[in-house]
Amino acid sequence: MAKQRNNTPADQARPVYKIGEAAERLGTTPRTLRFYEEQGMLNPFRTARGTRLYSEDDIARLRVIQHLVRLDVPLRTVHELAVARPESRSGNEASHKVFSLLKELREDVERKKQECEDALHQISTALILVEQCFGCRKKPTLQSCKRCPVEKQTNRSRLFHLIWDQNQATE
Repeated sequence: MAKQRNNTPADQARPVYKIGEAAERLGTTPRTLRFYEEQGMLNPFRTARGTRLYSEDDIARLRVIQHLVRLDVPLRTVHELAVARPESRSGNEASHKVFSLLKELREDVERKKQECEDALHQISTALILVEQCFGCRKKPTLQSCKRCPVEKQTNRSRLFHLIWDQNQATE
């Protein structure tokens, strides 16, 4: 169970959202917010009756979690980033943990960025080739496309391994 934060006057003056409201603001579900809490990535305020109340800071933290998750950052990494400081015995220990995690995250994101740039290049090339088929009245089969100038260029984009016909018996 999550620790209860103190309900100070400063906390009371800040906007707070119940779990359904917070989930709606974030475009997610209450279950997802509970899951992040269960994983130790978030600690919303709890009323005496156990109602979760999310502050603007909680919403900002959740937006970062969502962003990292959309980038396919492993939940283990997100969790480690979320708990590195509070679980450390000193600022030195915390800073070294966070530095190492951020360095690893940067390398992972740079790798993904390169993969995305490659995918964009493949898509752009495929778009140019497919556009050349606009107005074609032939049935799009291996047999019909044998003499097509586009067919001769399909090796320029790996996407054509998906788009173009599989090796099937000719008609």
